[in-house]
Amino acid sequence: MHSSEIEAIGRPTRTWTRIVFRAALATACACGIANVAAETSHKTFTPDAIINPNAFYPEGPQLIDEGLLVAEMPRDRIVLIANSGERKTVWQADGCGPTSIKRIPAGGYWVLCHLGAYVARLDPTFQTMQRFAQTTSGRRITWPNDASLDSTGNIYLSSSGLFSLQAPAEGRVVFIDVATGIASDIASGIRYSNGVLVQEKLKRVLVSEHLNRRILAFPLLDKGKLGPSTTFFDFRNAPTVPDAYEQSGPDGMAQFADGDIAVADYGNGRILLLSTAGRFLTQISLKYRFVTNLAIVRDQRTIFVTMTRDNSSQELDGVVQAFKVTSAKE
Repeated sequence: MHSSEIEAIGRPTRTWTRIVFRAALATACACGIANVAAETSHKTFTPDAIINPNAFYPEGPQLIDEGLLVAEMPRDRIVLIANSGERKTVWQADGCGPTSIKRIPAGGYWVLCHLGAYVARLDPTFQTMQRFAQTTSGRRITWPNDASLDSTGNIYLSSSGLFSLQAPAEGRVVFIDVATGIASDIASGIRYSNGVLVQEKLKRVLVSEHLNRRILAFPLLDKGKLGPSTTFFDFRNAPTVPDAYEQSGPDGMAQFADGDIAVADYGNGRILLLSTAGRFLTQISLKYRFVTNLAIVRDQRTIFVTMTRDNSSQELDGVVQAFKVTSAKE
């Protein structure tokens, strides 16, 4: 759960937004993803259309054929930003406070209810099929925050704990088997577990340890089994930020086809680009300080970023914005 302080972003015309979004989403569903490669060269990012200027604490974006799904925590809903540019609520549950939605390859969705302390499984028509509130250990899935799926739709999610510098390290990683519905704790002792990225080919799972300002790498030993973690990237190795937010840290992550990893630096208004080996490459500055997550279009030429203006405002108003991506090879 996060938020944002940021200057207003210029709003493009509705027609221009639709043109940009249609072009990006058309390639999102038509192009395959290449194999993960070794370290790659720089990318540049150019601000593009704001595809939703009226989002409310937007998080956990998921590209689908019809458009972009975005969780809106304070409105208890999942919003579809359609390829046409139109927006509609496709799922809502009072008290849920969703922060992530993930598409299951075989059909349906996982939704993390951050405020409701449960994970919902939806069918392909966005009807709730099942709720998961605790693991086999009997522990509640408190503050579920972000998630990543393996190739068969099993979900690895962060159960964060309290978002406070004084809170004990109660963050966990929870695994739910898509076939059996069994939820289990597979990692613990994390100072606010946040973003999650499953990398099956590299046999690892990356987890943002937000309040320790670092990303952990867990060996993926088997389905739902992790080994002891090491530090993948420490944010002390990134450029300093003037007037840094006290509770800033790594939030959601997404991987480019060449292996580069983009990480939202919540509270500091930027995205960091890291190599597959955990080396800092570059940063993308944003106007909205509380950036939560991002989604990469399959052709690798566009990313959609979710961010909020001010995490202490009543409305928790934010935007979803597109950025054009250009690689150094082009």
